[in-house]
Amino acid sequence: MSNTVNGVQGIIGYVFNDPYLVVEAVTAAGSRTSSGNRQFADGNKRLAVLGDTVLQLALAQDWYDGNEPRGAFTKILQRVGSNSNISRVGLANNLDAFVLLAGAQSTISPGTMAATVEALIGAVYLDSNDMNTVKAVMQTLDLV
Repeated sequence: MSNTVNGVQGIIGYVFNDPYLVVEAVTAAGSRTSSGNRQFADGNKRLAVLGDTVLQLALAQDWYDGNEPRGAFTKILQRVGSNSNISRVGLANNLDAFVLLAGAQSTISPGTMAATVEALIGAVYLDSNDMNTVKAVMQTLDLV
């Protein structure tokens, strides 16, 4: 576990108070994994849903602060928040090396990679409870 946690923390530039959130975030959906007293029956699905929402909120805050027209937000969300872009960012940062796949899986699909990045964003939000920290991680990953 420590290699995974340390490796992910080094890539995203954030040190977790709760390292089990990292394990949950990199556990692909369909994997039944446990770490410490926690069990992740759905893998990273729940964190990915949270992370997707936090990503959208971070993008919306920056759009709002930038005083751009409404249509610009839709374009930003399509460009930055698409699964293909999020997957590309995960692979470019070598996060695929830390994904814990389900038993039958042998390769990391773009959907799994995107869900992992979203789950990490959700994990950072839960751990830090700070949108500025989330935005800093997004910048470190070159997501924004």
